[in-house]
Amino acid sequence: MPREMTAFRLLLLVLFTIHMGCTVETGDRVVAQIGDEEVTVDQLREFIAGLPEDAKAETTRVEEAQNHLNTMINIQLLIMEAKAADLDKSPEFHARLEKVQQEKLISIFQDRALEVEEEVEESEVREYAERMGLTRAVRLADIMVPSRENALVALQELKNGVPFGQVAQKWSINKKTSAQGGDLGRYTTREHMVTPLQDKLFSLALGEVSEPIKIGGNYSIFTVIADSTIELSPQRKLAIQMGLKKEKKQRALSTLVAELKEKYHLELDREGLALIVEKVRGGASFASETERNIVLYRYDGGEITAQDLAEAGHVLKGNALAQLSDSSQVIAFAERHVVPNAMLVEAALRAGIDEKTETVEWLENQANQLLISALRARLLRAKVTIAENELRQFYKAHAERYMHPEQIEVQEVLVETEAEALRLMEQIQKGARLGDLAKEYSIRSLEVRDEEGRFHFHLFEKAFLGGFVEVAEKAEIGALTGPAKVDGGYSIFKVLSRERKRETFAEAEWRVRSQLRREKNRRAFNLFIEEVRNKYASKVVIREDNLKAAFGKE
Repeated sequence: MPREMTAFRLLLLVLFTIHMGCTVETGDRVVAQIGDEEVTVDQLREFIAGLPEDAKAETTRVEEAQNHLNTMINIQLLIMEAKAADLDKSPEFHARLEKVQQEKLISIFQDRALEVEEEVEESEVREYAERMGLTRAVRLADIMVPSRENALVALQELKNGVPFGQVAQKWSINKKTSAQGGDLGRYTTREHMVTPLQDKLFSLALGEVSEPIKIGGNYSIFTVIADSTIELSPQRKLAIQMGLKKEKKQRALSTLVAELKEKYHLELDREGLALIVEKVRGGASFASETERNIVLYRYDGGEITAQDLAEAGHVLKGNALAQLSDSSQVIAFAERHVVPNAMLVEAALRAGIDEKTETVEWLENQANQLLISALRARLLRAKVTIAENELRQFYKAHAERYMHPEQIEVQEVLVETEAEALRLMEQIQKGARLGDLAKEYSIRSLEVRDEEGRFHFHLFEKAFLGGFVEVAEKAEIGALTGPAKVDGGYSIFKVLSRERKRETFAEAEWRVRSQLRREKNRRAFNLFIEEVRNKYASKVVIREDNLKAAFGKE
């Protein structure tokens, strides 16, 4: 297990695994006393059982048990230190604790109220995939021109019956495709197309021509020259199924919230709404108590205030409240981001979920976790800084971490039939140049290769090269390989090189900074734990006899 996990994350894991208290059941022997808290054999066993598999030994001997016990002791000492620093009294702590409590109550109540999940049928997945164009692959051709005026001229020629390929050869400035009549040279799916083009191009029927589309500084006209139906992968089907389940659950949740609004008599406060709109237009930050207490809604048992709006806005990106210019926008924002949670929390409280033992214990663990996180954050802000020279030293000392993915360079001829590929291989074996044959015969798009068939790729590009990557990554460097059946035809090729280049400092800087900070954070926190252990040494008593009796024979 990495030391960082042992130093901090594992401490937080303990909080979900144990619940320490002063009462000891008969026969549950105490192995440690930390101030007023006790750790028993059962609690220690429970903690060890909840560890990740790679953190467990095959058998738990006294030494391993002692190490795990020390982690539990560290937890309690850090909580004591946090409380000594009054972190549990800060407004920030209480605000965060209230937020996690509300999230927990909402989660539990939703699970109970929406207990029955509707299954998603195979037919629903298929209908959704077809409706969204996910089962279609298209091969496109383009005509790229520098202005809209040029595009309209080209479009008029197409309407007059001139074949698309001829217009592309005449007008297109896309040198990679114009020679092939605009053919982009590959099939693409909706998912692999940039979002702005998806609806415009996947709605085209076979042979249909698009209107001019501005892309960058140019205009392009597209047509579908071929299409095919593709099978969805099991992973894609599962993703669609999960998405449809989420939609169904969201609809059920909306219905539930509507019922709760009626049940608790939720009413809009028109005066409060007008005041909030006025404040927003005036650029109010809702920092004052008077501003935050403006009531927007009232219901049986509570109110929704400007403070609730401000807190919801803070979670969203940007200054969300500043964008609300009228009452309808304020209401829409509240109905989407504030009202549902308020209704669900109220329902959870009325159901007594907050008083359940498991909820109370969970919240106590969350409070301890927040305290330790706050203590750690304060320590690291004070202790950890990173200088520019440290970044460069770390980059030099760990050169192996900052490498580009392996790049494979190949030279290839792609043709439509295996017979043609075999004929070209025979010519190469008799002395013909692979590059000359690529110029004359290769149907691989010039967007991918140069004129002599050379291009490079990385292993993560498998989805875009239709089976070619899997073949090329196994081929010997310099050996003529093929014919290999790939998407689009049959490939004969040579692997020219395989290499991994080191990233420059500028390319790697953000990861260098992140990794160095992580290491410095870990060291600083480990040292801090040692200081805390020394500070509270007199408050820690370990019962070696009970520890050996419980784990000495395992």
